Amino acid sequence: MPYWRKRKNLPHVPAAVDDASLQHLAGLIRTYFHQTDGRGNNCFVEPFRRGELDYFFAYPEDYSQQAIEWVDGKFDRRPHNPAFEVIYVYSRKDGSLDLNFRGTYKAIEPLQGMFATAILKLPHLPPDPKDGRIYDLSPIRQKSFQFVPAVGSGIRDVMVKKLRLSSKVKKGDRITLEADPSTDPDSVYDLLDKIGKSIPLHLYNINQVELTATVVVDANAPPKVVTIRITHPNSCSLKYDELDLKLRAMLNASGIEPKEPASEAAGSPEA
Repeated sequence: MPYWRKRKNLPHVPAAVDDASLQHLAGLIRTYFHQTDGRGNNCFVEPFRRGELDYFFAYPEDYSQQAIEWVDGKFDRRPHNPAFEVIYVYSRKDGSLDLNFRGTYKAIEPLQGMFATAILKLPHLPPDPKDGRIYDLSPIRQKSFQFVPAVGSGIRDVMVKKLRLSSKVKKGDRITLEADPSTDPDSVYDLLDKIGKSIPLHLYNINQVELTATVVVDANAPPKVVTIRITHPNSCSLKYDELDLKLRAMLNASGIEPKEPASEAAGSPEA
C-alpha cells in the first residue's frame, strides 16, 4: 500500500475506541467528502490494536457505479455503491500518526485533523515539524554486518541486494551497485571492493539500501521473499501488516530503524 503520510508532534494520549468516538470520526469523514467530492454519504470506522499501535480503518461510500452483469441468463445493469479506504495507524508511544489515503494531497491534513479531534480529543491539530528521525545506513556498508531477527519471527535470512552511494563532494553524483545475493550473499560487497580500487569511496555516503528477507510465514508453504528498500533519511518501503512489523522489529534490533536526534530524544515526554 503506497500513499502513506506521517505526522509527528502529537501528544502521548490514549486513542479513544468507544462507539461515540468512532461515530464522530465517521461523521467528520462523511461530511468532508460529501462537501468536497460529492461522495461519502455513509462511512464506517473499525478499530484494531496490534502491539503498541492503534489502527483505524474507515470506509466512506464512494461514487455510485453500475455493474454490467448476466444474472440468471438475463443481461442487466446493477447499481453498485463501493467504498474507499482511509487508514490511520497511531502510535501513542511515539506521538505519531500514519495516514494512508489514495486521493488528493489537499485532503491529508483535514483527515489528520479529524482523527485528532474525534480520537485524540484535541482542540486542534498540533503543528507538524520536519521529521528529524534518521536511518543509520553506515553499518550496512561493512561486509561483516549482521541483521538480528527475533527468535520465532520466521525471518530466515536477510541479504543486501543493492547499495546506492551519494557523493559528499558533488551534489547529485551517485553510484548504484546491485547484485544477486541468492548465489553469493556477499556479491554486492565484492562489487563495492572492485569499485573502491578506482574511486575514493570515503567521499561517498550510503543513502539507499535494498534488502531481500526470506521469511517463513506458513510451515506448509515455501518461504516468502520480501524486498525492503530504505532511503536516507527516513523512508522505508515496509508498512504495518503483521509480517512487515516483524521486519521493522528486526531493523530496530539491528540498529537500523530511525532514531530521533539525541537532543530531541532527551526532551521527549514519557509515553
